[in-house]
Amino acid sequence: MHCKVLLITGCILLSTPVSMAQPGSYPVGARAIGMGHTSLVNKDFWAVCNNQAAAAYITGIELGVFMENRYLIKEMNRIVIGGAFGIGKGGIFANVDHFGDHAYSEMKAGAGYALQLGEHFAAGLQLDYLRMSIGEGYGSYHAFTFEGGIYAMITDKISLGIHCFNPVHAGWTHSKEKLPVIIRGGIGFRPEASISISAEVLKSTAEAAVIAAGCEYRYRDKFFIRAGITSGHARYTFGAGFKLKKLMIDIASSVHSFLGYSPQLSIIYIVKQ
Repeated sequence: MHCKVLLITGCILLSTPVSMAQPGSYPVGARAIGMGHTSLVNKDFWAVCNNQAAAAYITGIELGVFMENRYLIKEMNRIVIGGAFGIGKGGIFANVDHFGDHAYSEMKAGAGYALQLGEHFAAGLQLDYLRMSIGEGYGSYHAFTFEGGIYAMITDKISLGIHCFNPVHAGWTHSKEKLPVIIRGGIGFRPEASISISAEVLKSTAEAAVIAAGCEYRYRDKFFIRAGITSGHARYTFGAGFKLKKLMIDIASSVHSFLGYSPQLSIIYIVKQ
C-alpha cells in the first residue's frame, strides 16, 4: 500500500501544473483536452466545468460524462458527470469530478448559474465542495470555495474568456494548507466557419505560468479533428469528435513528455433542445 500511495503521489507531482492536484486547473471534456487543454471560449456543455459563463448559451437540457485514464494507470482514473438546464437567457448546472481510488482520491462537487448580460457578454458562478482522501489512516480533508468566469464575443471571429478558481484563497479544513488561486485567460479566433483556434494562459499561486494552444477543424458540424500543445512538461494533444443527432462523442489523448499517454472519452446527450 505504501508503494501505491507513493507511486500515485509521484505521478501527480510530476504531472503538475496541469493535474487534479490543482483543482480548477485541469479542463473537463475530450474536446478541450484535444485542443491543447484550452476551453475558456468553448460554448459547449463542458463549459459548466471549464468556464461557467459560456454555459449561459445552453438552451435546453443536457447531460454529460467524461472519463480519463491518466498515464494508463488504473489508480489514476478520473470521471466527471454533470447536467445543465437552460432557462431563458441563462442556465443552472451541477457536476461531480472524481479522481483516484481508495489509496488516494480527490473529489469536487459544484453547482452554479450562468447568465447572458447583453448580446455578446455572459458571466457565471459556481459554488464548490472539495474532498481529498488518503488511505492507510491518513484521513480526509475538506474545503469550500467558489469559481466563476466571464465570456465576451468581441467580433464574429474573436472571443475572450476569463476564469478564476478560489479567489478567496480558501484552505483545507483542519489544515494550514491552502488551495491555490488559479486564474486563466484565453482568446478564440475563427478565421472561417470550419476552423477554430484558441490560446490560453494559466497562472496559479502554486506553480509557474502555463501556456496552451490548440485548433479544431469541423466538417459539416458532424466530424471534428483537434490538436494542441501545453507548456511545462510538454504535452501534445490530439482528438476527434462525432455528432449523431442528440449525441456528441469526443475522444482525445494527451502525451506527457515523461509519463506517457492519457486517453480520454466524453459523451454529451441533449435531452431537450
